[in-house]
Amino acid sequence: MVGMNSIKKFLKWILGLLIINLVVLILITLYSAYYSFGTMIFGVHTAAAIKDFWNTEFITAIPLIIGINLLAISTALFRIYKKKNK
Repeated sequence: MVGMNSIKKFLKWILGLLIINLVVLILITLYSAYYSFGTMIFGVHTAAAIKDFWNTEFITAIPLIIGINLLAISTALFRIYKKKNK
């Protein structure tokens, strides 16, 4: 049976991972918005800026979030495996 302490640790880990994902998504969105909508000053149309924003958002956010989550999950699994073999 799983103890309450391990459930609390797991929920704390998931919450931390969600916060990291949220911060990364906010930073990517700010970066994307700055470089996509900043070009409107030089005459780029709004439709092109919005299309560029979403393209940049998807191209950078999806691989980065997948990479961060895979790294966190593989690190957690490695620590569990290492602790069991002690």
